[in-house]
Amino acid sequence: MNIPKDCIIIGGGISIIEGTSLGLKEKIKDKCIFLTNYSYKHFEGTILCFTDKDFYVPDYAKRKEIREKYPDIYNELKNLPLIIGLQKNNGMEEFLHPNTYLIDCPKKELTKKPPLTGIFALTIAEKIGFNRMWLLGFDWSRQPIPKDKTKYNSHNGGQIHYYNDIKHKGTGYTGYFDIHNPNDYFKFFDNSKIYNVSLNSNIQNFKKISYQEMFQLLDNKIYNQNELRDLIKKIILL
Repeated sequence: MNIPKDCIIIGGGISIIEGTSLGLKEKIKDKCIFLTNYSYKHFEGTILCFTDKDFYVPDYAKRKEIREKYPDIYNELKNLPLIIGLQKNNGMEEFLHPNTYLIDCPKKELTKKPPLTGIFALTIAEKIGFNRMWLLGFDWSRQPIPKDKTKYNSHNGGQIHYYNDIKHKGTGYTGYFDIHNPNDYFKFFDNSKIYNVSLNSNIQNFKKISYQEMFQLLDNKIYNQNELRDLIKKIILL
């Protein structure tokens, strides 16, 4: 099996709502799709990526505050076909389902500051060698930081995810995006192969296009997902 031309990476940004209203799920069915974090609850995909051990098993640290911030999805995850997580989660090997593999971040420039899950998924896609990578829900939602820092609330971003049926530590949280420059992470990627399907995204590193344009440009070929997963594992894990 040859590497597909396109890889679609689904983040969590609110801009995905527009895509779903235009038939996104049907238009990308059986293509190469990298899911991130909770997107597996709403989309079918080729693999699921994660970087945070507490996303995978929230009682890992046996701390109440952790269990309250992360939904317990551990038993749900065992039913997914393929999960790839970041190797920084040392010590959680005993909790891994047979469908889950941990790897080092493929892009060495990002190893000193562990990437967000969407960025981690992008490093995997880049290593596999797709011709085009489509970023969905990569909005980098921000809110202004007032001069009076006492009036700043990092969790006051409103709805920043395309879903509102899952409550987790990132719900309404823009703090990370408010104080970090996306260029510090995305500058390491080849911007000629990456398209940001979010016209209002705060990530300026890649060409921003509409969903309608993406639908027109996408390769029409569909793939046997099990064969595609075997190819991904062969490239990433060996």
